[in-house]
Order: sequence, then structure tokens, then C-alpha cells
Amino acid sequence: KLIVKSAQFDADLGGRDFDMLIAKWISKSFADKYGSKLSTSDPSSKPKTMIKMLAAAQKAKKTLSPAGVKEARINMECLLDDYDFNGSLKADEYEQMCEPLLARLEGPIKRALAEAQMTPADLASIEIVGGATRVSCVKQRLASILGLNASGTNNGLSTTMNADEAVARGCALQSAILSPRFKVKPYEIVEAQPYPVQVSWDATGSTAEGVEVSNGDDAAASSNSVVMFDRNSNFPVTKRVSLRQRAGEFSISASYANASVSPSDIATFVIKAPSDVAGGENKVRVNVKNDVHGIVHLSSAQMITEVIEEEPAAEDKKEEDAAMKTEDGAAENASDEKKEVPPPAAEEEKKKKKTIKTNLEFRTTRPLEWSKKEMDAMNELEVKMANADRVIRETADKRNELESYIYSMRDRVIGDLAPYCNDADKASFENALESTENWLYEDGFDATKSVYADKLKGLEKFGVPIERRLVEATGRAAAVSTLQSTAERYKQWLNTAATDEKYAHITDEEKSNSHKKCDETS
Repeated sequence: KLIVKSAQFDADLGGRDFDMLIAKWISKSFADKYGSKLSTSDPSSKPKTMIKMLAAAQKAKKTLSPAGVKEARINMECLLDDYDFNGSLKADEYEQMCEPLLARLEGPIKRALAEAQMTPADLASIEIVGGATRVSCVKQRLASILGLNASGTNNGLSTTMNADEAVARGCALQSAILSPRFKVKPYEIVEAQPYPVQVSWDATGSTAEGVEVSNGDDAAASSNSVVMFDRNSNFPVTKRVSLRQRAGEFSISASYANASVSPSDIATFVIKAPSDVAGGENKVRVNVKNDVHGIVHLSSAQMITEVIEEEPAAEDKKEEDAAMKTEDGAAENASDEKKEVPPPAAEEEKKKKKTIKTNLEFRTTRPLEWSKKEMDAMNELEVKMANADRVIRETADKRNELESYIYSMRDRVIGDLAPYCNDADKASFENALESTENWLYEDGFDATKSVYADKLKGLEKFGVPIERRLVEATGRAAAVSTLQSTAERYKQWLNTAATDEKYAHITDEEKSNSHKKCDETS
């Protein structure tokens, strides 16, 4: 079983900040060394240079992370303006650079312990995950904050999980637990809501505003918002809000009550209630759910109307009872007619309240959710962009095909194709190749696919006949040899067939014609 007691963090502190410190050190060292020779006094202002420095900084950080490493060599060729950078960063100097970042580690840890009502002595094991936790000075500072034995293995911290993959593996395990397709050993996880979520509604169009909240204190009658899910509350859970005297269409908004969260809006639920409600007091009951995924949504909305209903009078009941009596009972009543029966006392009419529940329609809108119209527009734009990319790709392919054909034929027309074209055809073909090449690198560089195709067809009118002659000449000897061997085979067959009874149905005339054709072919 896993119970989340508290979650605290520094949203602006991470491994990239340690990389930035080294990148700034490289930038300063590089600027100090070359000074006025550089085109700018701040190399980090150049995006390409900054990318190179960040890559080198990350490599240097990994080099300095293991305990015992004293320095990291940093070498970069042509960092800026064809100048190289070569330097060495000492581990002590790097730790001094990281001191402002290390000082920010204590705040989230202290807040988490205070919220969980625990002390470092209550912790049996402290597991650290994340690539930046491999930095030696980070481990030392964590051990100092938590009062661990800094001389022990990993400074007293536990590193049994893969620092880079722990979060991804946890997500995969949680998905398997929630999925019905996988069989996982029972493991209960009690989640905690990281931010308080409040629900608010418009305060106009009602004569008696108020709210009733299940599992919590009722708000004041004039309130138009309430915190539904407090920080560290468990989920999934559903809570109910009852709004008094609501009629017509109105909206309810869910947002984070913590002002530090931006954007704070979660969703807006627009509920359509009847404009006129006949008699009695009415209210709208809204069920807000924080599901197993931590997503807040509206599960249902109902109109609750209380109607006063009158019971039948006592005299009517007596008349019904008298009508249901048997004949024996009627005779008995007749014998007692002489007795004086006092008139029944007047009874007050009893009244009771009847509750009518009516499900209401509602729609949900979220800040990052697109409407169907917007989705269709984006889909159309995506198709247009895909078509544009396809046209560009096909145009480039056709241009490359034309260019390859020009280079290939320019060499072949004086090589293997030379014996199969006369001087006039060769001169015409070479002129066409040269003019098309000049056009391709001047006016035709940005031409369309159809223009390239037309140019290629124009060149193929010269080249295809010459290539066909080459193919015919190359394959002619083999074709002649095959024809001769076929003719000889049939001649042999005709000689053997003359004395074979199996071929007696073939006439002498047919055999003579076959001999003649074989002789002509040979």
C-alpha cells in the first residue's frame, strides 16, 4: 500500500539549471580569452553557440557527478567565429557555482515534512530519483538537510531505482493496475490532491443565493464559491453542491484555489435548468467528481422540487370503508341503528412534502479544449499542409530525376551510346542537355513539377531511341543464338517424327511446311 502524505517542489529548479551554470562559465571564459576578437561580447546570445555550450555542459556535469572526480576537461571546436574553446572545470569551483541552487533544496523538503507531520528521524529510507540526483554535491546537501550519514554509501541515500526511468516505470505500473487487460498483484495507492479545487457559480438571476455542500460545512447564504477538494484530500471522490432557487441556464466553474497555479481555470459547466418551476421551493443539485485520474468533471445535475401534497379527508375514508362491508356487517349495523352515535370530530387535513427530481442537461468546456468547428478547421489545415509537403517532395524528386538524367546522358552520349547515334543526333542531344542544364540552375531552380516533367520528356525524345538501339544491339546475339537452337530442335523433332506412329496424324504437307520454315529461319 502506498499513501501520498505530501508533495512539495520548486517548479523552477532542475537538472537544466546546473547545466546553465556550466554553460555560463564557458561563455565567460571564452569571452575573457578572446575578447575583442569575437563578433559579440556575450557568446551565449548566439543560439547555435548556446546549444553547443549546453551540450558540453551536460557532458561535463556527468563527468563531475561521481565521487572522487576532481576536474572535467571541456573541448569544443569552432565554438564561435572559428575559435576553439579548451578549458578545465574543477569540482570545487563547480560546487561553489552550484551553491545558490543547493540552497533551494531545503525549502521543499522542510515543507513536505511539516505537512506530513514527520521528522527526518521518522524516515526509514529515502529514495532519490531523477538524473540530477547523481550530482555529488546534491547528494551531500540532501544528506545534510535530512541528517544522514554523509560518509556512508551514496551519503546515506537509497538509489535502488533507475534514476532516469523510475517515473516512467511508475506510470506504466499504475496504468497496468487501472487497466482490466492486465493482471497485477493487488497494490493500493492512496493519492493526494496537489492543489485545492474550488467551485464557483454566477451570482445573478437568483432571489436567494446559497449553497449546501456534502461532506463539508455549509457555506454562507451569500457565498457563490466553495472549496470542494482540499489539498491532500484523497480521490476518487464525488461531492455534491445544492444551489437554491436556480432557474434558466447558468454556469458553474471549477478552478484551482491556489493563486500560484497558472492557468487556474479547470473547466466550466453550463447547466440548463427550467425557466419556470410550478409551486414549491426548488434547487439544483450538482455532483462534482474528482476521478481516479485526478480529473475534475460534472457527473450529474438535477432539479430538486418540493411540492406539498394533501391527504384524502377522514370522511372520504369512512365512506370507502362502509362500501366495502359485507351483508352480515350491514345487518349488524341495522340492529344498532337505535343506538346514538356521536358525530365524528373534525380532523385537520394532513399535509406532506413530495420531492421531484429532474435530470438536467449540461455541457462542459475546458480552456485547452477545442470545439468541433476548430477541430475541423485544424484538420483541414493539416491536410493542406500535408498536400503542400507532398507537392514539394514530388517536385524535388522530379528535379533530382531531371538533373540525374542530364549528368548521366552527358557522359553516356560520348561513352557506351556513341556507336548507336550519328553525329547529327549526338550534336542535337548534347545541345539539348546543355541548354536544359543551364535553365535548371538559373531560371528553372524554383519551377513546378509539371515543368520539370516536360523538360525530362523533351530530353528523352533524344535519348530513348539511342538507348533502345543499345539494348537491341546488346541482346541481338543472344536472341539469334536462341532462335537458331530452337530451329535446330524442331528440325530434329521433324526427323524423328517421320517414323514415330505417335505423330502419324501429321500430314506430309504440314511436315514439309515445317521443314521449309526451319530452313528459312536457319
